[in-house]
Amino acid sequence: MPSLTISRQTVRTMRRLILPAALGFVCGCQIFSPGFDTLLQLAQLDNSNTDLRTEISIVQPRTAVTAALGAPTIIQWADIAKVPGTTVRVTAQRQDSLQADIGDPLQLLGDGTVGSGRDAAADGDGDIFDWDITDVRIGDYVITITIESPEGDSKSVVSRDDARGIAGVITVTTALPTPTFTFTNPGATDVTATAPTAVNLTWNDNGGSNADAILTLGLDTDATHDDGNEITLLRNEPLSTDGNTGTFGFSYVDADGNAVPAGTYRVFARIDDNAHDIVTVEATGQLVVVP
Repeated sequence: MPSLTISRQTVRTMRRLILPAALGFVCGCQIFSPGFDTLLQLAQLDNSNTDLRTEISIVQPRTAVTAALGAPTIIQWADIAKVPGTTVRVTAQRQDSLQADIGDPLQLLGDGTVGSGRDAAADGDGDIFDWDITDVRIGDYVITITIESPEGDSKSVVSRDDARGIAGVITVTTALPTPTFTFTNPGATDVTATAPTAVNLTWNDNGGSNADAILTLGLDTDATHDDGNEITLLRNEPLSTDGNTGTFGFSYVDADGNAVPAGTYRVFARIDDNAHDIVTVEATGQLVVVP
């Protein structure tokens, strides 16, 4: 049988994973078992092609993972990096049920530019990244790992690949309830505010069970509350300030002290707890401001 010679990088990666896996076999459990095929493939590549200088493969996640705050969320890969200065970048892309991207990817290692990230040739046992999911919105995240050499060689692998039977999706969860909010004034009918008499805007919410939620209260002349023409009345207010209810005294000025022009406005609230998607609620009735 011909001898098998593999690079130092592949050897150290195999050594790091085989020992825990062996221990898992002894105790009757499986640890990093998906990594064996990955590592053997890299070893064969490294042995069969002496010109191979850059290669990478995902070890985990390769199957569905549920990530909760406080528990380790491990991302792991195996690489061949023979060129000094070769780096590894890691991103997490949130996707919907149709596998369409939601927002921009999160840059976990590196800043998204070529050459940023972790030194792949000198990272020792550093082919593991523990993702801190604090303030990461709930949902399904697909991991992309990219290795790049100074010579311009770049390769990427993705944790979800239906064609290869890989379903490495990290589902971020939270124990926090989804923020709820209902205006009680304005309620079902319009409210007229005639200066200088202040008018109370009131609501019910679940701030008592979601202390992390932050409230923004505003006025708008149209139904799109993020196009830049909104008037902010209140910002960065904890939803839990008044338990499960709230009151704001409208005194004809915005949050910066500027006068609110006369007109008819939609009253809206935006609630963000850094876990769920931002909740936007609009009152049924409108606020009619009279000078």
